[in-house]
Amino acid sequence: MYLSTVSLATFYTAPGLLGLRCPTHILTRTYPGAKAPDNSPRPAPARPKPLDFPQYQVQGDLDATHKHAQNLGQLFLGVEKSVSSQHLEALNITLLGEIPLERLIPEGHIPPSAWLQDPALAAEASTEGQDHNASIEKAGESERESFYTRVRELLQGNDACFESLPGRPGARRPLAVKISYANKFYQNLLLMAESWDTSKDNYTTNEDGKEMYTGRRYSAGHEMPPYYREDVVSAFVELCVWPFQCNLQNPRSSVNRKLQFQKQCFPIQGITSTVCRSPKDRQKARQGILEGPLIGIHCRNSTTFRTENEAKGKGKEELMSFLFEVGAALLLAQKRAREGKLEEKPWQDKFWALAERRHLGEMGGGRQDSETNARARREIEAAKSGVQLMEGVEKEKKDNNESDAKEPKKRKIQGPKQAYLATKPPESQWEPKMEYRCIGKEPGAGFDNIYLISSINHHLSIVNIRIDDRYLDFITRGPEQEGFDPSTQEWWILDVKRSKWFDLFDPGDRAEAMRGVWGVMRWMNRDVGGR
Repeated sequence: MYLSTVSLATFYTAPGLLGLRCPTHILTRTYPGAKAPDNSPRPAPARPKPLDFPQYQVQGDLDATHKHAQNLGQLFLGVEKSVSSQHLEALNITLLGEIPLERLIPEGHIPPSAWLQDPALAAEASTEGQDHNASIEKAGESERESFYTRVRELLQGNDACFESLPGRPGARRPLAVKISYANKFYQNLLLMAESWDTSKDNYTTNEDGKEMYTGRRYSAGHEMPPYYREDVVSAFVELCVWPFQCNLQNPRSSVNRKLQFQKQCFPIQGITSTVCRSPKDRQKARQGILEGPLIGIHCRNSTTFRTENEAKGKGKEELMSFLFEVGAALLLAQKRAREGKLEEKPWQDKFWALAERRHLGEMGGGRQDSETNARARREIEAAKSGVQLMEGVEKEKKDNNESDAKEPKKRKIQGPKQAYLATKPPESQWEPKMEYRCIGKEPGAGFDNIYLISSINHHLSIVNIRIDDRYLDFITRGPEQEGFDPSTQEWWILDVKRSKWFDLFDPGDRAEAMRGVWGVMRWMNRDVGGR
């Protein structure tokens, strides 16, 4: 049996840990495919399911009176149980799908097709009438060389790249192009291929009548752990954003994945990481401070989006998938809109949220502990008269320590005072060491262009959502905000555009997806008002 372990310096979501992310630099990962060659017969894995993609159908006539929008929080309370097209209509969404990258990203920022060739052939390519523009022509040779060095690794065949990985059984096949920048991407892509790649599937029956299998897969796609997809997409995006002094930031906790929806907070599933920029200040960079976010990454583990009784575009999983994408974009817009603002904490200056609140009132509720309550009352009276009961506190601690040393520890019953003192305010929704900045937004512009990398199956798509500032303000604070008048305030449509689904197993699709992500990064990092 062949075994191989490869250390990964990424983060993944371990199943059963409720979204807590574990550092894999202290772990090792074993290649299932390294146990035996692909042509060795073994028990057949589950049959693959046909590829399925969500089909979104958004109504063309929008609600100009915003009747549904007046109480969005109440409407979306039970969205997971009773999702319907009414939720999409309430958000006033327009959708354009399968559009080319040239319509998705502003002109002048997408690398032309000539960049897929060796820069040494640039002069020859320019004479053949390749599509150039002023912005791309201003790009230095170093940027073009950086793009080509990475994209040529993605254009290599999967089999050759998998066999060149360290630890694989058999002799390593030499490649014409050394895999360096995309090494982590192919390591994770191999793990995904062992659930999704059906190109080598071959089912046979042995003498005992048992179904045997030769090929690359060890399981079906719907059985693949979700963090395999997250690692592949993260490695691919890192490949594109590192030349722009950017890296990926994982949400610190589940609180950072909650969308502030009027007076409520809704957890957004599928947000794996965001692209953030390192500050130019070296002191801030050494402290681990990041700026942004710029782009969001959204991965979903669903492989079936409708039942047999549901029509295309009306399936529950389809609608939830689209709503989670829109929610991820709105959450990203809310974070970008925090630039220059201070966090508004609803519990600010509340007596129960203060650090020192020992003498603010009578204790009550919960299990009645007469001695604890009496002690609390004495402290309250002492605090009012300015007397400190330090001697009594020290004596009580000493007695407790002596009794604990003599007798085995028993479970202590928490009295009202202890429960009161242990009460803490909610966790902050703002991420530490993050300078929220609306990078790429024109000064004075009344809208923000949000870009999202969305992934399902073994595909990814680039999503662009144009969000007006007034739309975002209404979603965040609701119609009760000061100065809001539905009859006079302009309601901006949520304009959603989506590219095609790029197959990560297809070298040509990988190159096109890199052109799209690279173009988004060029546009977001352009010089806008000194940002």
